[in-house]
Amino acid sequence: MRTWFGRLEEKNVILAGNSVNELAKWAESSDSKELTRMADLQSLAMKSGLCPSPEEYRRLLHETAMQVARDHISMSLAGKDAYLMQAVKSLDDLNEAYNILTSRMGEWYGIHYPEQRLRPNELLDFILQHGSRETIPSIGAAMDRDDVAAIQGLGLAAKALFYQRKALEGYINSAMEEVAPNLSNLLGPLLGARLIARAGSLEKLAKMPASTIQVMGAGDALFKHLRTGSPSPKHGLIFKHPLISGSPKSARGKISRMIASKAAIAARVDHYSGDAMDFDDLNEKVAAIKARMKERKKT
Repeated sequence: MRTWFGRLEEKNVILAGNSVNELAKWAESSDSKELTRMADLQSLAMKSGLCPSPEEYRRLLHETAMQVARDHISMSLAGKDAYLMQAVKSLDDLNEAYNILTSRMGEWYGIHYPEQRLRPNELLDFILQHGSRETIPSIGAAMDRDDVAAIQGLGLAAKALFYQRKALEGYINSAMEEVAPNLSNLLGPLLGARLIARAGSLEKLAKMPASTIQVMGAGDALFKHLRTGSPSPKHGLIFKHPLISGSPKSARGKISRMIASKAAIAARVDHYSGDAMDFDDLNEKVAAIKARMKERKKT
């Protein structure tokens, strides 16, 4: 019989240790599934010499349980995927902040130069390089030196966010090569990292069925389907894969299912073995699905 503090063999208890750390390691690797009857663990612990009194038994049990909980929390935070998930969330925050700043700059600079049709990045570079439109004819209001300095200061902040976003994307790419190379190879680093972040960890993603991975991120559509009977979603975050988003609408569901199945296998291999997988046939399989759907549409 196994207990949290040792093993009972015949009438003797073989203790796993006397310290909290030793008992916690034993408790983490053992359980009490062999208990066939209600056992007085407190009496067994006292008879074995583990503790002299019921109070000491309860204290030791509490401290051991707390150490087991701390070890579990430490293990859950120790993986590289924990840093990867924070990087993905930070990237989303940077994207949002950058989009807000460039949108504000477009409105602000539109007072001075309403005719401009530059893209956000192009407008940002134009403002930082030229400031006012100077000799360009426009119906916009004039800008003095203080106006130019203010909007260029905002532009410098936006540019810093742009470079930080690029750096963070590079970090995610390299981290995915370490954490989940097969998933990165199949889906691309950013999409693979987003799936890991949405799942909570690579381990949790590896335990998910392919059907869950396929619709991950489509929660609103899924709940609407369950509530109102509307068509069920065929894809979630995985839609960003170019082989899905670039395919005809009629074929996206089957392609999503196929890629989600491969993603589930890739996540399991990355987590449990780390062996390299071959996805060279992916384009051929997508082409075959498209051909079948095209033929079915003709008939």
